[in-house]
Amino acid sequence: MAIIIYIVLNKTTFGYELKACGFNRDASKYAGINEKRSIVLSMVIAGALAGLGGGLLYLSGASGRHIKPVDVLAPEGFNGIPVALLGLSNPIGIIFSAIFISYITLGGNYLQTLDFVPEIIDIIIACIIYFSAFALIFRNILPALLKWRLSVAEKKRSQSSDSDEEGLATETEEGKE
Repeated sequence: MAIIIYIVLNKTTFGYELKACGFNRDASKYAGINEKRSIVLSMVIAGALAGLGGGLLYLSGASGRHIKPVDVLAPEGFNGIPVALLGLSNPIGIIFSAIFISYITLGGNYLQTLDFVPEIIDIIIACIIYFSAFALIFRNILPALLKWRLSVAEKKRSQSSDSDEEGLATETEEGKE
């Protein structure tokens, strides 16, 4: 399913329109894309995929465990956030990050047999969310910060070279007298 979504998003005009509306709704409207239609269609597709995933979760009887809605609804919805962050919102990357998060969750169930508290998995996943978000923030902020520091250093160098030239000019004028 993720491969089909990847192809639709990256190889079709429909996917281009969806991404354009996601990045900047006003610019996509200016480009001639019907942004309201794209937003509604993206929500319909997201709801259909969520329903498909939930249906597969509840209807899969081969899992070997009894699922109560109270036990599933809370963690499964919030596990999508670190999966999307780790996968960088790329459908192919999400496959690998979903496997990683599911291994962490499954490992947490086994840790409970060793008298660890069940909240340790939530703490680990929360740390993953924070570190992923910080990595994304620093990836965007660090180049801008370095560019700003270089411009400040360049201004200081130009000011110091201007003051050096003024000092040389006054020395040569004093030498002529």
